[in-house]
Amino acid sequence: MATLRKALIVFVPVIVWVVLFGLGCQKKEDKEKAQKGPAAPIGPHVEESASLDKKQMPPDMGGEYPKEMMEALQKMQPEKAALPRVKKDHVPVSVSPDVRSKWKAVVIEVANKQTNEQKDYVVDINKSFVIPNTKIKIDVLAFLPDFSMSPKGITSLSNEPKNPAVKVVIHEDDKKIFESWLFQKLPTIHPFEHKVYGIKLKGQKPA
Repeated sequence: MATLRKALIVFVPVIVWVVLFGLGCQKKEDKEKAQKGPAAPIGPHVEESASLDKKQMPPDMGGEYPKEMMEALQKMQPEKAALPRVKKDHVPVSVSPDVRSKWKAVVIEVANKQTNEQKDYVVDINKSFVIPNTKIKIDVLAFLPDFSMSPKGITSLSNEPKNPAVKVVIHEDDKKIFESWLFQKLPTIHPFEHKVYGIKLKGQKPA
């Protein structure tokens, strides 16, 4: 019994001292944590930061462009006006007074494909001509020394024979078989096609 009392006298102060020391350390740690501020939570805060960074990042240029950017790019592109498609036979022809007064007639070349004969005929503008020994009649409607065509119409850019063209209507047996422009320097454009005769613009005559 005496031994137990001696042990309690020795161990009780030790136990009390350990408890008090532990409480003192805990209070010190709590005080340091309070001074440093609350610890940042780990999961949700990181996810929120990543979400904000993603929103602030510019769009990926390798993917789809934003709608606003596409609209801006389209506005920057030059507008292309759609030109109407017209046929030469239905476009108004404008012949200036200077051209009318300077040019009187055209030279028409008639070739016989069967006999290989070629003859030139001078035909006045706004006149008709019948190829001898045939039923082919040529109506010379207009002459332009410098032919030019635009959506607004057909006219001559100058009064010099830079691109001579004549508008003709050709009948055979009183039936229209051709109506178009014959070009002196470009005879393969809109050529007159016939099994026997070839007709071309060879030149022009001033007044």
